[in-house]
Amino acid sequence: MGTLEKYQRLNLINQYEILLRLAKSQDDEYFVKKYERNIEILNNGYVSEYYMLIEGISDEFSKEEAALVWDILEIYENIQYSYKKLKNSKITQDQIRFDGFDGNNESGHLAFCDFILLTLDRFAVLKEKGRDDFNSHSRRCERYEAMRQKWIEMNKPFEMSEKQIEFLLFE
Repeated sequence: MGTLEKYQRLNLINQYEILLRLAKSQDDEYFVKKYERNIEILNNGYVSEYYMLIEGISDEFSKEEAALVWDILEIYENIQYSYKKLKNSKITQDQIRFDGFDGNNESGHLAFCDFILLTLDRFAVLKEKGRDDFNSHSRRCERYEAMRQKWIEMNKPFEMSEKQIEFLLFE
């Protein structure tokens, strides 16, 4: 974060003053201290400490990364839909379960996935039995990207045969 003009600092100070009063009215000591600290940083122009003002704000999540998450969720929804129509399948329910994204190495993908599934309430079939944790605890993006390329080569089918599902998941 770079430097701020005095009027920018004043604007932020005023906003933090409002937040500080709200925090005090709610007896929220954590935010009272945080907002007082931020006001002091801005009042004194402590440029080296400006990073504290943006703690907890994520970097932007690109359209390309978002498209991957949307596509993967759609693929898994289509797999779930298709699986239900299969008779005597060798594939098990566990094999077609959506794993999610790695919270340590793919945290942006996981956060966006949670946003789509839990906040936007999309792809209900992937939230079987009230599932709300989509942390795979291991990297998945590379595998998902390969799966997505296969799906595109297949012309993005909605309904898939057992062989198509196997091709996406196992080959």
